[in-house]
Amino acid sequence: MTTAAEADIRRPRSADLAETGKLAFAWRRVGKFAFGAALLAAGLLTIYQQLVVRVSRDAVINARIAVIRAPIDGIATAAVTTPGTEIKAGTPIGRVEDPLADDARLAQLVREASATELERDSLARRLGDLDRARAVAEAQAEAYRVGRVRQLELRIEETRANLAAATEREGDADATAARGAALHTRGFQSDEAQEKARHAQEIERQGVVATRKRLDALTVELDAARNGTFLGDSYNDVPSSLQRARELALRVAETQTAIDDQARKTEAVHAQLAAERERLGAHTKATLTAPVEGQLWTVQAAPGEYVRKGQDILTVLDCSTVVVTASVTERDYNELRLGDRVRFRVSGTNRDYAGRIVKLGSTTTFAIPPAQGRQQIVVSLSDLPAGSEDGCAVGRTGEVTFDDTGRGLTARLARSLRSLLNIS
Repeated sequence: MTTAAEADIRRPRSADLAETGKLAFAWRRVGKFAFGAALLAAGLLTIYQQLVVRVSRDAVINARIAVIRAPIDGIATAAVTTPGTEIKAGTPIGRVEDPLADDARLAQLVREASATELERDSLARRLGDLDRARAVAEAQAEAYRVGRVRQLELRIEETRANLAAATEREGDADATAARGAALHTRGFQSDEAQEKARHAQEIERQGVVATRKRLDALTVELDAARNGTFLGDSYNDVPSSLQRARELALRVAETQTAIDDQARKTEAVHAQLAAERERLGAHTKATLTAPVEGQLWTVQAAPGEYVRKGQDILTVLDCSTVVVTASVTERDYNELRLGDRVRFRVSGTNRDYAGRIVKLGSTTTFAIPPAQGRQQIVVSLSDLPAGSEDGCAVGRTGEVTFDDTGRGLTARLARSLRSLLNIS
């Protein structure tokens, strides 16, 4: 049997348990209401963002890249291999060397230049020999001319003496004929003697004429000899030594022409040789320089790797072209316009920057390529300082919020509902 004291103890405990159950039930109801309110708030926020506020997806700080390709085949060597290294425009950042460059044309030109110079030296030596031979022949011809002139001068002197003697004989014959004519008239000389006297007179007269003609002929021959032409019946107009000298002079002129041709050919070959050496140097060694100022982005060829002409070796990030690329829905993409104002906020921070849409559509020249199957936009940030921590932080993510001021909230909600419900 339960005593009165035990009954008094049990009654308060049952009351406490009942109160505790009511309190737990109340808290559960509060928790359910709080959870439902949170779900409702999340749904309303989602609806607000989807229908009222337009926010991009996959927004990232981006920049254009400059690809450095191999200008020749060869072994690549990079002076800078750490991504993110600062690079100045025009700075050598690597080189490509081809140890197996084709130098057959260079070797051919070297042989041709050597052969041309040897031929020119040979012609020069031949020209010297011909000059000496011509000088000897001309000396012999001059000696012959001087001797011939002196000989003709002596003959002329001899002929003049003969002319004087013939003139004297003619005078004697004239005197004899005159005396014979006087005697014949008186009858002291026969007709035969008279005829002989006249005949002797005529012979002496013709002898004088012949001597004069001989003197004239020798004078003409002397004048011709003095001018280098020798007249006679038993020899040519010039002596063999002079003919040889003239032949050698012609050969000297021909050899000099050949030397001039070889000189021009040598100059042409040396010019080709210099051009070929320059071309071979450009195809044997090539220096890789940074076309823009920025940061090293990627290294596609390891040092010592053999690369082909046109193969990508390095890419340099152009920090002067920093933009934001973002993905948007097709519905938002069709409503956006170039020049629309936006705000970009870096993920996990309160840093945001104003900007404008400068391109609608994807591009492949940026460091981070666009996502496949999504509409892309490019945003230029007007108030992003170049030296800030976000100035060239390519790859840093965030979100782009579009400014819908002036477009009408009611129209925006209606378009969004029609798009969601596929109502045309």
